[in-house]
Formats: sequence, structure tokens, C-alpha cells
Amino acid sequence: MQSSEALRQEDTNSGLKKRIISASVMTPVAVAAVWFGSPYFELLIFVFSVGMMWEWTRMCVPNHVQSISVVCAVALGVSMLLLATGEYRFVALSIVVAAITAALRPGKNRILAAFGIVYISVAAIAAQWLRVTHDDGLLMIMWLFFLVWATDTGAYVFGKVIGGPKLAPRFSPKKTWAGLVGGMLCASLIGGLITYFSGDAILVSIVLASAALAVIAQIGDLGESALKRHFKVKDSSNLIPGHGGLLDRADGMLSVFPVAFAIVYFIGLSLR
Repeated sequence: MQSSEALRQEDTNSGLKKRIISASVMTPVAVAAVWFGSPYFELLIFVFSVGMMWEWTRMCVPNHVQSISVVCAVALGVSMLLLATGEYRFVALSIVVAAITAALRPGKNRILAAFGIVYISVAAIAAQWLRVTHDDGLLMIMWLFFLVWATDTGAYVFGKVIGGPKLAPRFSPKKTWAGLVGGMLCASLIGGLITYFSGDAILVSIVLASAALAVIAQIGDLGESALKRHFKVKDSSNLIPGHGGLLDRADGMLSVFPVAFAIVYFIGLSLR
């Protein structure tokens, strides 16, 4: 009979194997979609976003998740099509309809469900605009992807090695202030490297923006942790074997894309 320690080790190895297999399947698909752009990138964003809205509403209003998910999928698809055809004035209308649909359903968390629909949809539209509409879309999206990944890695490594005071123990007991600083430093490094290799010069504006976006990514991560803690769940779903749910993997992206869109569209931030 196996000891409890052996069983735990077996579970850990099994979980790690699932994570590796899932990552080896998802990563090439995501990179290819980003690289080739429209319509593959829009399809990737659409599928991920609909899945995340399903996870969000499943936690908030489980009795109405199927009907709301259908409305959300249609609404997001219409909004993305409107953006692709240049009808910017009506992009938000479909998202508002989906949010109102959720808000009108009975349940004490219906407003939280409506917020999630808007939150995820805005991130999806922002990502679509940055990749497909922006003149430097490929470089912009690669910057944001690597920035979020570097933030997560830096936060984990610095937090593990240095430790110290907790960042927000109420929502995420493992995150530390050292991890936040480490994530900002790694994100800044990505910003410097991106601008150096794309334009032979390190742009201070991008380095600073990268550090700021690292903070935004950590806020998004903490927000999703708070949501799961509120509903007393470990993962947003089990859609990705070994990884949990889509929200668990894309929480930083959800918060970064809209803010990046704002500073690019309204301030005119450029990578070159």
C-alpha cells in the first residue's frame, strides 16, 4: 500500500504531465494565431473570451449560465464583426445587451455576472484592435504577451526567493511585494528588449509603460483570485487539463489589454 507522501508525489507528477501536454498543444496554436493575424487571431480571442464568460457566469449565476453564454457569444461575435468592418460606433451596443441580459436574471450575483461580461468583452475588443487595426499590431501583441508572461515569472521567482511581506493576503496568500517588484523589473526588461530589437534604441517610455502594465497585470491576477475566493472555488473551471480554467491563465491579459489600448489610442504610445 502506497504511503500518503507517495500518493501526493504521484498526483503532483500527474498534474505536471497534464500541464506540459496542455501547454504543448495551446502554445503553438496561440503563437500561430498571433503571427498570422486576421481572421485567426479574432477566432482565438473569440473562443477564449466566450469560454471565460462561461466560466465567470457559471460562478455567478449557475442556473442561467447556458442561456447567458449563448447571448454573450452572439453579442461578442457581432461586436468583433462591427469592429472589423469599421462600425466603431455600434461596437459597445452588443456588449451592453449581453450585460443587461445577465443583470436581469434572478440571483444575488447577477450584477457581478454583468460586470464580468463587460470586462471580458472589452479586453477582447481591445486585443482585436491592437492586433488587427493598429499599424504595428503584431509587435504590439507580442510585447503584451511577453510582458504578462515575464510579469508572472518574475513575480513567482522573486516571491519564492526573497519572500517578505504579503501583497494582498486576503485575496492571494502567496503573492508578495518582492514578487510585484520582480514582475515589474522583468516586464521592464521585455519593454527594453522589444524596442531595442525593433528600432535599435531603448525607449524609456516603453520601459516605464511595461512596468506600469506589470502592476495592472498583477491587479487582474488578484481580482480573479478574489473572485474565486468569493465563490470558494480553487479554479475557474477544468477546461484546461492541469491548468484549471481559461480565466486562471488569462487573468493578467484581461486587465492589460484595455489599459494598453487606452495608452496607445489616446496617448499615442509607439514601440518604434
